[in-house]
Parts: sequence; C-alpha cells; structure tokens
Amino acid sequence: MEASFDVNGKKFEVDFSLFGAEKYYYDGALLKKRRSFKFNDRLVFDTEEGKIEIVVSLSTENWSTQAFINDRLIVDELFPEIKKKIEDRKNSNGVSQLSMFKKVILWCVLTIVFIAIFQWTK
Repeated sequence: MEASFDVNGKKFEVDFSLFGAEKYYYDGALLKKRRSFKFNDRLVFDTEEGKIEIVVSLSTENWSTQAFINDRLIVDELFPEIKKKIEDRKNSNGVSQLSMFKKVILWCVLTIVFIAIFQWTK
C-alpha cells in the first residue's frame, strides 16, 4: 500500500506491505525502513519543513493512518480505500450473521439426514 502527500512542495511517501515492511520517503530520500507489526504507533520525522508525524491505529473495528505537520492534521486518512473496505465489512455484519444462521440450519438438516440413513441401514 502506498500513499503520498505534499509537504511545502516536497513529496512525503509512505509504503506499507502486508508482511510488516514499512518505508518512509521524503523528497525521494529514504528516511526510515523497518519491519513492524504494531497496531498503534506514532513515528516522528524532523525535516527542514518541520516535524512530520505519521500516526497509525489499526484494528478490526477501526482503521486510521493520519499525517501531521507541526502538530497540525494534514492528511485525515492515508489509505482511504482500505478504511472503506473495513467500514463496509463492519456495516455488512448483519449479512454475515444471516449467512451463519443458514449454515447452522444446513448442518442441522444434514445431521438429521445422516442419522436417519444410519438408522435405516441398521
């Protein structure tokens, strides 16, 4: 997942992978590369443009990756498409409960049929 935003004419890039690799670039230069599996984190980068902060808060209920410059919110969400998918999944919870109910009914019917066949073959 990649995201970028402008810091006084210079590009700040954030690159996250599914396996915990993180890369942070400022004006084309790599500032930090690391592996992290933290669900809540705050990274601070001191640049000539000021203090740039990336705040990450990840869970199944909430997804938030924000960017601040000198304690002022610049980007409300770095990865809006991922946040939308999580919110859509959370909102469709009723559908999954209905699906679960259907599976329980199916298993009950299959169990009754299996028991009936087993009794009939005795």
